[in-house]
Amino acid sequence: MEDLNLTIAKMVHEIRNPLTLISSSLQLIETTHPEVKDFQFWSQTLEDVEYLNQLLDDLAVYSDDRRFFMCEADLKEIFLSLEESLQPYILAHRKNLSVHLPAQLPPVFGNPVRLRQAFLNLLKNAFEATGEDGCVSLSARKYLDQIIIRVSDDGCGMTPEALADLFTPFSSHKAGGTGLGLAITQKIIRAHYGQIDVTSSPGRGTAFTVTLPHL
Repeated sequence: MEDLNLTIAKMVHEIRNPLTLISSSLQLIETTHPEVKDFQFWSQTLEDVEYLNQLLDDLAVYSDDRRFFMCEADLKEIFLSLEESLQPYILAHRKNLSVHLPAQLPPVFGNPVRLRQAFLNLLKNAFEATGEDGCVSLSARKYLDQIIIRVSDDGCGMTPEALADLFTPFSSHKAGGTGLGLAITQKIIRAHYGQIDVTSSPGRGTAFTVTLPHL
């Protein structure tokens, strides 16, 4: 696995350099010749380049096996920060987010940046699964020596076939997805000595449950 991750990291590096040049060239073309925006496939070309950049970013994160810095992390602070950061998206797309947190949550041993990334992935997936006026819920509670976090939505749900390979890299059932978001999320949660589970059914929404040990 280590050799595979090293190979992926090298490939990402080699591909990113020419892709950066291509992206810069496209920006220059658009600036110099604004009429190109009227070309039928121009916007699609820019979207394809952005997709490749996102894929490389996800690959870089997934292949990074280095142990990241761990410290005492405040989950409640992370969740409230995410709620605030998502407000522009929620307003622009007419979504609803309800957050239910206890007055106090014990800290966990972890990396705040990586934990934020993991829960942002779950929340974004939940929003993308819902239509206009869709509802997403984030809750957390302490149970014995663990903190149980639940991210649920009232969206389209998933078939048993989609659930079977949900955390498999490059397996995506949504348009424009890289198929790495949930694989990265699972990797982050496991690196924090936790676990992630999911329940879903078509037309009845999806719920992700993350369990993390607390200090």
